[in-house]
Amino acid sequence: MAEMTDPGQHESDEARRGGLVRRVLSQGPSAEQRLEELLAQRRTELEEHAARLRESIEELERREELLRDSRASVERMLRLGTSDLEAREAELTDFLAGLTEREAALTAAEDDLARRRQELGAVELKRAAVERRERALEARESDVEEREATLEEREAATTADLQSVELVFLPGERYRLVDVEAVELTRGYAFDVEEVGYVVARIGRSPLPGDERSCAYLVRGREPGGLPSGDGSS
Repeated sequence: MAEMTDPGQHESDEARRGGLVRRVLSQGPSAEQRLEELLAQRRTELEEHAARLRESIEELERREELLRDSRASVERMLRLGTSDLEAREAELTDFLAGLTEREAALTAAEDDLARRRQELGAVELKRAAVERRERALEARESDVEEREATLEEREAATTADLQSVELVFLPGERYRLVDVEAVELTRGYAFDVEEVGYVVARIGRSPLPGDERSCAYLVRGREPGGLPSGDGSS
């Protein structure tokens, strides 16, 4: 069986609950206040976050500026390095060209030196040959001079020793005495008698008794002197 409630009692209960809610709500800030507080707190957080963002942006801008400066410095250094490298490369190219020219000049000088050495060697050989010929010529001249001096001495001695001869003693299997026209002879004089070469060995008196004529005693010898032969007796 359902319990019957009193309408007055129900109203009294509602009043008690409403008063309780009001008492509870009246104990803290209202919803609007809390919302405002939340909004203010959120605004503060957003401002702080915005400040941090601005700082981050400023830091990024500074870093970007530093990066641009660094990039510009790097590019400047690269340009300077490239220019210096190009200049050094040009210098190296010029140096290599000069070195090539010097090598070519040195090679030409070495070739010229080798050629001059060959020419000098040929000249030295010619000079040595000329000197040998000069020495040989001087030796021949000296020998000729000695021979001329000897010949002059012999001629002088021959002139001094010339004796008039009218009889010639010819040796052989049987000796012969040949009468000749008077001619001046000396020891060592060579001539032909009957196509046979003789040389005067000495000049003395005739071997014939009582014959005062001078006699040339011959021996078979050197080149003829050209004395004409005559008939003789033995």
